[in-house]
Amino acid sequence: MASKKAKRTWLVIGILVVIGGLWATALAISSFSEGFSGGYAAGAGEFEEVLLEEGDSTNKIAMINVIGEIFSDPEGGALGATDYNILNQFKQAEEDRDVVGIILNVDSPGGGVLASDAIYNRVSEVAEDLPVVALMGDTAASGGYYVSAGATEIIAHRFTWTGSIGVIATIPNLSEAAGKLGIGMTVIKSGALKDLGSPFREMTEEERGLFQTLIDEAYTGFVEVVSEGRDIPEARVREIADGRIYSGTQARDLGLVDRLGDRETAFNRAKRLADDKDASLVVYQPVAGLFDDLPFLGFSSTADEIKEELGISRKPGAAYLWIP
Repeated sequence: MASKKAKRTWLVIGILVVIGGLWATALAISSFSEGFSGGYAAGAGEFEEVLLEEGDSTNKIAMINVIGEIFSDPEGGALGATDYNILNQFKQAEEDRDVVGIILNVDSPGGGVLASDAIYNRVSEVAEDLPVVALMGDTAASGGYYVSAGATEIIAHRFTWTGSIGVIATIPNLSEAAGKLGIGMTVIKSGALKDLGSPFREMTEEERGLFQTLIDEAYTGFVEVVSEGRDIPEARVREIADGRIYSGTQARDLGLVDRLGDRETAFNRAKRLADDKDASLVVYQPVAGLFDDLPFLGFSSTADEIKEELGISRKPGAAYLWIP
């Protein structure tokens, strides 16, 4: 029987081989597993209204949840905090004439740049016609703050972790480990930078500069969003936007949030802004689909294990994401 050390060595070798030869395949598995855990479900992208607090009028305050990592899903195959799901909920709220205000309930470390921007743009547009109160939970960092910045008001708990205003891209470097195991990668490319970000070699200064330019561009966009949404000069935003986390109390003192409170605070503020103290509070919840429970039956466990071993639980690229 092979020793634990030998098994571990072969596991590492296997992982490196998979990284080198099946990098694109692993990313495909990542996308597939995200989509299937709710993708192809009958209720994907469909939401039902659930009453949370009943009022005396026919008007409603609709709560839209942004829970978990934010990512893009243009075809609407996944559950969770996807741009598709969030935008659909806003559409449902706008089409309901009884909805007079919205609570954007955010508990997220952020996520993809494009998805965060799409949600922020929708929040800003809707806030021109309906009051939108962003309510921050345990965490509303990076992209979680980005999507909140377009709201009419922002409410955080005093112990909320928010801020982390900035952009990040993580690129694995397995060159040393691969070298020790005698594993290499033969690359045939059309241009010097075609294998930009390869995990099998050290990054050059030129490549680092190119990545930094992209990061800086996305960071500037983040700064502009905060400056416009919170009416803070861009120079001041850059002073406080060094990526650090702030508590809800600190964020209020910096002008990043308006007040401290909880769901009841947000509900009362939304009713006041909507000028209807008797409105009900409802929340949109996804309609259960046929395949929603498959991950719990182990269907996607292999894909999840591969993603974890390879360190590619998310797609490559810049992210408005807090990564401790």
